[in-house]
Amino acid sequence: MKELLPENWVCYPSDWQPLFDEWANEYAECCTLAEAVQLGEHRVLALTIARRHHPHEFENRLLVAVPHGMEPAGTAACVDFACELLTGKHLSGQPSDLRREQILDNLLITVMPDTNPQGRSRSPVTVWDGTHDNDYWQGVSFGIAQDGGRFGRYPEWRFSEHNPQQVGIVYEQLSADIWAEPNTNRSSTHCRMVDRLYHRYAHTHFLDLHQHAYDEAVILPAVFDELDEADRQQLMEWAEAILRAWRDMGLTPRPEPARPYPGTQREQYFRDFSAGRCPGMLRLSIEVLNNRKLKSGECASAAEQCRRSRAAVVATVMHLLEGR
Repeated sequence: MKELLPENWVCYPSDWQPLFDEWANEYAECCTLAEAVQLGEHRVLALTIARRHHPHEFENRLLVAVPHGMEPAGTAACVDFACELLTGKHLSGQPSDLRREQILDNLLITVMPDTNPQGRSRSPVTVWDGTHDNDYWQGVSFGIAQDGGRFGRYPEWRFSEHNPQQVGIVYEQLSADIWAEPNTNRSSTHCRMVDRLYHRYAHTHFLDLHQHAYDEAVILPAVFDELDEADRQQLMEWAEAILRAWRDMGLTPRPEPARPYPGTQREQYFRDFSAGRCPGMLRLSIEVLNNRKLKSGECASAAEQCRRSRAAVVATVMHLLEGR
């Protein structure tokens, strides 16, 4: 029997965007809604929650985003977390255990639950919980090439050049012929929104929420080695806070923060994407289990995927709140 989705699992834009519109109106004294529009009129929304009138009065300003259409757990976690901050309850109606008042008094937090709703809207399923095998999941996620194999990963590519059988939901369509991966292409709506929000709020920390078919992991920025010692130390302490939260849940994440595709062309994509952007903003990415773990076949329910993603967000918030 197929698992019933938990009440706090929101995935498609039509599920959660009306909530952001409602909250921005109801809690206008502490909420600001920003919007961009993708090709096809898909809205990309960012909700900034801050009690003080001048955002730069906050020592720490956090941006949390979900850029990939095949990774819905971060979306559910972001929306539920925003609900907790604003209402004191989860989307399910259960009371929140967050230290709301302390968080709202001391942090500015911006959440972007889905920066590629165009891709997410093309997803055939609400959650990747192992119901489908990994070949199907990866075909939907990354696409199917002209020869029937899995399509490649490119910051930008032309349909007329590759003629894939199926476009993966990881990609955003920028024009009639051009497609882009949101977190490696500077023309993507994801990139433009991050830059726009940074220009307004000068976020000090950025947490990118992802999912993959391996153990939970914290991913360091590709330019980690070029950062000064103080920034490297801050990132390692932040990463450890997330890893500790997962271990406390009984998970066995990768024991050390990882590098993104070291020594590969994809690592260079990340370097090119971040070069010169958002100076001073510390960045981490996290990965939680999606669909089936490649080595063991282990699956995680929608509720568990959301719990793991939320734990990384809450661990980050508490780490900043405690001034570490």
